[in-house]
Formats: sequence, structure tokens, C-alpha cells
Amino acid sequence: MSFSEHLENYIKQRDQQQQQGQPLRHKYVVQDPTNQSLAREAMAQAQEDASRQATVESKQPHYRVNGRCMTQNEASAMEQLKPTSAPANPDRIAYIQQLRKNLKLRKPS
Repeated sequence: MSFSEHLENYIKQRDQQQQQGQPLRHKYVVQDPTNQSLAREAMAQAQEDASRQATVESKQPHYRVNGRCMTQNEASAMEQLKPTSAPANPDRIAYIQQLRKNLKLRKPS
């Protein structure tokens, strides 16, 4: 159920309660969606449509990875091309811990 459907259901229930004479428990202010939220929803919908269209055109299932539609082979190749991170340097870690210790010992002025 989308938010707009939920909102419509809430408004219908509220109107029915008012017609029956029941007091309202809460007063909600309905606000128009912002441009940013509309754009975010439009982008998400476009990405979903692109994924479906790519699946239809190539007859292979496509997956969204970082906003791009790609097949399983492309996704695995992209994973293999990721750079590996350097191992942690123990000297640097000890230096950072010493700095933290010095900061904790220093009294606030």
C-alpha cells in the first residue's frame, strides 16, 4: 500500500467519523509532497523500469547495483575489479590510540 492510498483511507475514515458524530482523536495536517520527495520517487521508479526493460530486451535477469542495471556476469566482473584495501598499519594504530589517550588526559579549560 502506497502512502497516497493510506492517506486516502485515513481521510475516508475521518470523514465517516465526522458524519457519525464521533469526536476526532487526532488532527493531522496534510502537506503536499516536496519537490525533493517527488524527484526521489521518480528516480526510483525510473530505475525499476530500466531494470525491467533491460530484462525484457536481453532475456536475462538484471540486477540494480549502485543505480545501474547489469547482468549477473557484469556484477561479478565489477566485484572482481574492486580495489583491495591495504592492511592496517600497527604503528599508525598505536599512534592514533596514543593521541586519543593524550586527549582524554588533557583537562578541559
